[in-house]
Amino acid sequence: MDSDRFWKMIDEARSGTEDLEEMRCVLTANLTALRLEEILRWLNIFRAYQNLSYKNKLWAAAYVMNGGASDDGFDYFRAWLTAQGKDVFMAALADPDSLASIEIEPDEAEDEEMLYVGIAAYCANTSAKEPDYDVLDTHCALYALSDAEMAELAHGIPYAADIDATWEEDNVEAQVPRLAARFFT
Repeated sequence: MDSDRFWKMIDEARSGTEDLEEMRCVLTANLTALRLEEILRWLNIFRAYQNLSYKNKLWAAAYVMNGGASDDGFDYFRAWLTAQGKDVFMAALADPDSLASIEIEPDEAEDEEMLYVGIAAYCANTSAKEPDYDVLDTHCALYALSDAEMAELAHGIPYAADIDATWEEDNVEAQVPRLAARFFT
């Protein structure tokens, strides 16, 4: 499992599905059919992209799109963003304001359940009814991304020059003006 296959699996699950719930079901089923090693690698790549997208200006976009964004809310937003596929994910990190062109209603750019797709596939593959997170973490560590693989993932993201710009609630419009115009009217 590499980043290309990771994104391909998301894109394949997205094609022909009506909504995120259906997409997650298809993705979980496709992951479950893989060898355990592949599932764990997919989960490690997912977690890596979640970490690599923890950026201030993207948080501003989440705040505007969802009418606020707590720590958990930002996690759910980044999971939603990943579920949109590679093109949308990368474009958002290059320019968070690009999300103004995405068809979505206010307060709906979140997908907490996407955080658990890899875990659900792991449980189904191992016949576990519920995850034992200590065991899962041990298994994930066996198939952890190398430093070189992590660097390659990070290098592949076209971050905006000001992606880490700080913002406050009273000046968030300056960070993502197109989103603010769309969602704050």
